[in-house]
Order: sequence, then structure tokens, then C-alpha cells
Amino acid sequence: MKKDKELDWGREEALKRFSLIAPLMEEDLPGIEKARRKTVLLSEKSVSERTLRRWLAAYRQGGFDALVPKERKDKGSCRAISPEVLALAEECRKELPRRSAGLIRDWLKTQGYTVARSTLERHLRQNGLSGRALKAQAQKAGHRRFARIGRCSLFQTDIKYGPYIPDPKHPAKKIRTYLLVIIDDATRMVAHAEFYDNQKLPILEDVLRKAIQKCGSPKALYADNGKIFISTWLKLACGRLNIRLLNTKPYSPESKGKVERFNRTVEQFISEVALQKPQSLKELNEQFRIWLSEGYHHQPHSAIGGKTPAEAFAQDTTPLRFHTLEALQDAFLWEAERTVDKSGCLKLEGQVYEAGIEYLRKKVILRYDPFDLSVAQLWYRGQKAKLITPLQIGESNHVGEKTLKHMEVTSESRILKAYAQEHQRRFRRNLGAFSLRQEVSTRV
Repeated sequence: MKKDKELDWGREEALKRFSLIAPLMEEDLPGIEKARRKTVLLSEKSVSERTLRRWLAAYRQGGFDALVPKERKDKGSCRAISPEVLALAEECRKELPRRSAGLIRDWLKTQGYTVARSTLERHLRQNGLSGRALKAQAQKAGHRRFARIGRCSLFQTDIKYGPYIPDPKHPAKKIRTYLLVIIDDATRMVAHAEFYDNQKLPILEDVLRKAIQKCGSPKALYADNGKIFISTWLKLACGRLNIRLLNTKPYSPESKGKVERFNRTVEQFISEVALQKPQSLKELNEQFRIWLSEGYHHQPHSAIGGKTPAEAFAQDTTPLRFHTLEALQDAFLWEAERTVDKSGCLKLEGQVYEAGIEYLRKKVILRYDPFDLSVAQLWYRGQKAKLITPLQIGESNHVGEKTLKHMEVTSESRILKAYAQEHQRRFRRNLGAFSLRQEVSTRV
């Protein structure tokens, strides 16, 4: 790239030279007119008569290319400044990049060295020590890879578009799926990842809760500035669980490099599952769970020394931080203020709950799981008063997957099929080892 820039500059310089000598090269130009033009050029342009003659001779002999400045044989070496002085100047600039060439020149003068500011600035620039170059290096260094030490020190999360599946309410139509991922920064272990068919429900909170149940609570969670990543409920849950919520700076996607790299790996699964043609969200997630285990967690990863993410997580001795089931559930509850009507009831998410006649026309707080509206906590004056359930249980808001008729599939993914077989073998091996440990423990 550097060579290309030098060539571009050379061409530009040749064009400048040609524009100067062109008026002197017209055919049949009278000598008097030629002399007049030369006089005007020499008076207006900072170029000598000798230089003009040299450029004219070069063009007549070699054409346009002969006007391109030739690269100096001693390019890169310093002729105007001794190596000793240049070394002092470079050390001074590296020590504090904000120092100007003029300030460095003044300091060199106190040391007994005299050098022109422009000359000093040119040589610093040629050696990659210009202010602009140092600033670019600093910005680049700020985006270099980083890796937290210790599992669960930092979780990264991101959302990715998934494949289309049949709409359970209208099987003839297709709906988009969304994959939400939470990955451990240090070990590349996917704490939890799951496909959803909408972004209206708090899917990030759901994934984070499941990730913590499996792998423990992280010290920090790193996400971008998307709407679902800056919700009040997520901030509240992180606060309750002592998790520091970090958001990337705008236009800095490289900050979440680990999870975005995993999302590119997921493209392999999406290509394979297209052959399987999953007919429901449940089926899609089951196939993804098997692929995640066999196609990712138990595959060597170059970024962690060739270990598999499962090995890296298991071998890490950093203590895990778990919460009680009740504390974990409470951390992710939503809250809503309601006024109990004259019949002792209230509405929540389209359902009617019986609060009790003791709360007639009183304001209460409901804490509830948006994924499970079968029960809600009723709080009054800062105290948890009781659990309430829907007064009339009709058809669930969260409709289960309807049984679909068997469809004859014309093709299948042999990769996912092999992963499923290996997953079953791994499960049986783990089950056998568990039974053996139980037997030995009983004998002892």
C-alpha cells in the first residue's frame, strides 16, 4: 500500500511538471514568444531555468514517464541530520507524542544541535513518528484483541437473524427467528443460546437467566446499544444480581469480537439446518442444541490454545458464583402498578387476577414473569403480601407448538445427523460414568 501511495505522488508530480513545460512545447512557437513564456514561468513559479531545461529534455527523450521523480538511492537515510541527533529527536517524540517538531527543535538547540523545524518534521514523518501516525497507532491499539482472565469474568451477548420457520398459527406462512447468544469471554463457552420467534418478550433476560443457571453469574455483561440490551428490566436484573452491565461505544462493533465471531460460525449450522427444514421453534432449538455441543463446544478452538470450549471452561479454576433458584427468579421479575377494582380484581397482560376484597380500590405492585403468567406476586406498601393467579384460566397466551403431520423430507443434513449420533454416545458415556461412581460410592 505504501508503494502505491508513492507512485500516486510521483504521477501527480509529473503532471505538475508537464503543466509547467507544456506552454514551451507548442510546435512552430516563435522564439520571441517562447522566451516571453519562459520569463513569465520563471517569475511566477518557484522553479529555476536549469530545472525547466532539464524537464524539457527529459520529456523529449523519454515522454511523460521521464517526468516522474526517480526514487533516491539513499531514501530512508538521513543526510541533513546526523543519526545521533535524529535518535534524540525520535526518543523525545516517543516519550510524549504531543510534542511538536518546533518544541523538539528548541530542546535539541539546548543540547547543542541546530536543525530546521521542517527538516526535523520531515524525517520524523518518514520514520512513522508524525503526530497523525502516532494517533492512528494509538487508535488501532485501542481496538486490539482483549481477553478476560477467568471464566465468567465477562459474558458477551448479541442477537442474530435465524432461519424462517412455519408460523404455528398460519402454517402456510413463514416467520423469522432470532438467535440470542451469551458467550464466556475467557473460555469461548456459550453459556446459553436460543432461537426465538419474536423480540417483543424479554428474550435477553430469559437467555441470561438460563446462562446463569448453567454456568454461574458473570461479573460483567457486555452488549451493544440495541433496544433490548438497554432495557430497564435488564439493568434492574443486573443490579439485583451484582452484574456490571457494559455497553459498547457507538460504531465500535469490534468490541464484541468473540460473540460476533461465534455468530459467523453459526452460519455453518444455518446452512446445514436448511436441509432439515425444521417445522417448529422447538425442533429448531433441539437441532441447534446438538450442533452447539458437537459442532462447537467439543471442537478445538485456536484462540484458546487448541482446547475445546468445554475443556477450557471445565479446567478453569476460577470459582463460580451461583444464586438460589428463588433469588434468580426474583431478579428477572417485571413490575407493574395496578389499582384493584371494586370487585377485588385487577388486570395484567390481558388476564384477570383476583387480588382480594382487602385491597379494594387500593394501588398495589405486581411482580411477575412475563414468560409465565400463571402466578404473580402482589406487593403492598413495600411488602410481599401474597401470590395471585388468574381468575379465569382460558387459552394460554403462550400457545404451545401444534402437532404437525409428518412431512416427507426430500433431504437431510448428514452433518447434523452425525452430531446427533455422537451426542447420544456422549450422553451414554456420561451416564455410564455417573452410574459407576454411584456403585463405587455405595460399596465404599
